[in-house]
Amino acid sequence: MVRRVGLIVFVAVAFVAAHNQPAAGQHRTSDPDVGAYSSIAPPFITPGKDLFVTREGDPFAVVVTATCFLEDDSDAQFELLPTSPGFVQVSGAYRRENRANGYAEGVAIVYVTPQIGDAGKYVVSLEVKACTGKVERVITFKVKVKPARLD
Repeated sequence: MVRRVGLIVFVAVAFVAAHNQPAAGQHRTSDPDVGAYSSIAPPFITPGKDLFVTREGDPFAVVVTATCFLEDDSDAQFELLPTSPGFVQVSGAYRRENRANGYAEGVAIVYVTPQIGDAGKYVVSLEVKACTGKVERVITFKVKVKPARLD
């Protein structure tokens, strides 16, 4: 019985600790203007990876989501930081409201379109502002671009 209670406590502590850590590639910024999350959940990317490998000429897309309270009527904002490579662009934000559950999602698409000559390793940094306009997180992921195949 004591072992079972100890195991339950251990699992509960591990669960809480795991959910208080940023996911892979999603880091809190050290900016003093960034406080506690004002949204329902921290912003995240899909797929939730911190390294993407592609080839020159092979584009892909990543979805970024910020979840806000329904009362926050402005849109989430997604902005690439200057350290991101030039072949990465971010779309405008799309807002989807879920009135039944009382939240709204701000969604954007990050387009990664490496061309011939872009082979190398890069870091993409995206600043995410929640619907309140407050910076929630800087999401960072790496992109490795391999040379195009010469068939």
